[in-house]
Amino acid sequence: MLVLEEFSHRVSELETVLQKVATGIASGALLERVQPMDLWNKSEASVTLLKMLAENCRETMTLLKPEKASAVEQRFRALTQPLNVFRDILFQKSNDPLANSRLAFEQLRKALMEGSDFLVLAKEIRGNPSPAIQEILRLREEKEGVGDLTSAVPIPDAQHRQAHLLRQIEALRLCVTSMEKALSELKERLVSIEESLRMVSAPLETEASRKDTQKKQLSLSQF
Repeated sequence: MLVLEEFSHRVSELETVLQKVATGIASGALLERVQPMDLWNKSEASVTLLKMLAENCRETMTLLKPEKASAVEQRFRALTQPLNVFRDILFQKSNDPLANSRLAFEQLRKALMEGSDFLVLAKEIRGNPSPAIQEILRLREEKEGVGDLTSAVPIPDAQHRQAHLLRQIEALRLCVTSMEKALSELKERLVSIEESLRMVSAPLETEASRKDTQKKQLSLSQF
């Protein structure tokens, strides 16, 4: 399936970049005791690529697992926010540039840890996408005659259709949820009505039983 193939490729790229940044930190290639611009020049390519891959993965993760959209967004922001702060600190004017480098370096470490969590979620979704979404994508690809899975270039029109499809699926999910809620409320009302009927019928049954007993007693006295 084209979407899964492309997504798997991006996840592998994301893992490679995270490992590269971790190796740079561990080996001392990215040092906190350097001038801010030197630190930025050493890390710019990896940081930019990391943000791009995270953005790309976020869109596909939300498509493949709509029920995980909230978790995906949370993990994405946890990863990208430190990267943005990292750059902002390095470009900030300061009387103590090395202090800025240390602060920025901490943000990079934080982004690396959050990136690992984002990667775990990406792999989880890659290995267990929504069955309904898989079937829809498969049928769509069959209809469009998509057979070349070697292409790794996303088609803008296809991305637009994916976004439209996702909105339709979400609307359907909300509709089903609303119907389930209405059915649950209806069941509760039926139970309440049944209980009310039992409360009303109980005195009537008791009164009928009492009258029947009185009739029997009267018949016996006449006898």
